[in-house]
Amino acid sequence: MADITEQKQKANQLRKVKNFREALLLYKDLWKETGDEFDGAGLLHCLRKLELFDEAIVLADELIAKYPDFEWCRNEVIWVYIQGVLNKLGEEESLERVVETANRIMSLNPTGLAAKLTVFKVLKSAKSSNHWETVNEWVVKIAPDSLSTNPMIDDTGREGWSDQSLWYNYRINGLIEKGDAKEAISIVDEILERFPRQRKFLLRLKALANHLLGNLPESERIYQNLSSDYKPDWWMLHEYAKVVRDIGRREDALKLMYQAASGHSKLESMVSLFVDIGILCKELGNYEEARAHLVLCKYVRNEKGWTVPEPIINTVDDLNKIIGNNKEPSSLKEALSICRTEWSKLLGKENNLKNLSYKKRKVKKGLVGKVSLGRSDRPFCFIIAKDEQSFFCYKSDLPPDITDGNEVSFDAIPSFDKKKNRESWKASNIQHCT
Repeated sequence: MADITEQKQKANQLRKVKNFREALLLYKDLWKETGDEFDGAGLLHCLRKLELFDEAIVLADELIAKYPDFEWCRNEVIWVYIQGVLNKLGEEESLERVVETANRIMSLNPTGLAAKLTVFKVLKSAKSSNHWETVNEWVVKIAPDSLSTNPMIDDTGREGWSDQSLWYNYRINGLIEKGDAKEAISIVDEILERFPRQRKFLLRLKALANHLLGNLPESERIYQNLSSDYKPDWWMLHEYAKVVRDIGRREDALKLMYQAASGHSKLESMVSLFVDIGILCKELGNYEEARAHLVLCKYVRNEKGWTVPEPIINTVDDLNKIIGNNKEPSSLKEALSICRTEWSKLLGKENNLKNLSYKKRKVKKGLVGKVSLGRSDRPFCFIIAKDEQSFFCYKSDLPPDITDGNEVSFDAIPSFDKKKNRESWKASNIQHCT
């Protein structure tokens, strides 16, 4: 008995100083000898730390069946299942397998980091699978207040989303997808000021929700401000265009769609955009442009091994009958060349007009907004007005002692951002609000 006690003490000491290899040998002998829950948990801990998951998983199954109420044992089993099973499931793994594994872990009542990792694994898989019912089911399994507000930092040192802001992103998207747009807008309004780095993405969700509600003017206003305040992503311009189209301004919608298409190089990402352009061009009587975009979509889908939906094939056939003897583009390259020529033609005219139009705009005086300082290593920041429009300014132009969120008064000078090729505003005469 004395020998067993000494072995236990030595194994524990080795484990505590992280000498897992030597501790493992002692725990294996102890587990065979005693079958004791402490020896089993110690052995499992060493196997996990040494990433010997094949052995660890077998032992975890045995231990949780034998000692389900022993907390140390249960925690070790949870982490073995997370590190040895759940984390090993790649992005290509089926959602069903991810959920099955996560449910097994959640049945053991994980807390803290273990619960977060499990829930977020399911949320990420469900979102990528476009399975929003699962997102809505799992996002409520963890409280947002339990999650960190500290932004994650990538290898380059750039700050990104925090766990809490990611949770809200899943939650709001899920509400929109199930049609609960009013609740989605309510949450955006509640949290918008908490996450200044994610402001663009949260406002975009608010615009989507308003579109869903049929509140098209408000949706357009938000997208318009976003496109002025930030370099618009192609997908955001596509969403913006659909709002403008649904309002009835089809020519304006087409310009936005062309801008979206010309701003992205991955054709496979834009197949739905090409279809929307093709349908809109057909409605406007631009039959050759319509056909070129639909044929481009067809070639891209074929190249990726995707099926081509029947409506696309039928619409191309209809357009061929309307156009007459002119042959449709015979290759992806030819179709893309035709489309890019049309994008350049229309956008070139628009850009010339924009370069001139900003000079006609008048200075806006007496505006009020809150300072959003952003990253400390950048010389510029933004002032967010009450209508959610943001205005560029240099930090050197701010009055002394300004902190993030301070309210200021300012004027806005018309400008034009040549890099982003759009009208913009620059804040000047910035003062503390009195």
